[in-house]
Amino acid sequence: MANIRTKFKRGDEVKFISHLDLMKVFERAIRRARLPIAYSQGFNPHPNMVFGLPLSVGVTSEAEYGDFEITDEQMSVNEFLTRLNSQLPKGLEIIAAKARKSKDNIMALIAASRYSVVVGINSPCTEKDIKTSLNKYLAQNEIIVKKRTKSGIKDTNIRDMIFDLNFEYKPCGTFSIVKFSMLVSAGSKANLKPELLIDSIFDFMKLDYEIERIHREKLFIMAQNQLLDPMDGLVL
Repeated sequence: MANIRTKFKRGDEVKFISHLDLMKVFERAIRRARLPIAYSQGFNPHPNMVFGLPLSVGVTSEAEYGDFEITDEQMSVNEFLTRLNSQLPKGLEIIAAKARKSKDNIMALIAASRYSVVVGINSPCTEKDIKTSLNKYLAQNEIIVKKRTKSGIKDTNIRDMIFDLNFEYKPCGTFSIVKFSMLVSAGSKANLKPELLIDSIFDFMKLDYEIERIHREKLFIMAQNQLLDPMDGLVL
């Protein structure tokens, strides 16, 4: 058996499909490409493939990851990439592939994610207003939000889940556009969705807003006390 980690992007064409549908798309593409994918044992065998942090519906990304186990140890990662890409629909594209020695589950390793979020603001405000309010927001010791968990909706302090937060401001008459860049906690231990953070920010600012676009730029794995790219040799 051989293991391959891929990095792929997800464009506007497929941003409204669910994570489950995404897995089905890859499964069909693998069959059409006649790739030697390994299958699980048991009554209902399924392809041995694991994806990183599921992407919310409506979000695009240039940093999605998938681990695949294949039965042909002689197949090169480039051949795997080329054959799989040939069968993927528009909007999905493998942009990198590397051999993987680690047996760690990528979904369990994800620790942080960077997003860009474009927000339209309908309320009167200036760049200085946004900066002042954002500084006050981040100065809080606790930021409590209603967060949906497996056990239901509960109050959650997200302050320690915000690692970095910046913005660019563009006035458009009575309307303005703000592009946020945020590095937030992600993964199975603590996951902060960008839309929840934006909702919290603008609830604090008391401004009328609408999220125009969310795009995932990077995912990170925590290893050796540092955030690393999942394709980094230290984690492969």
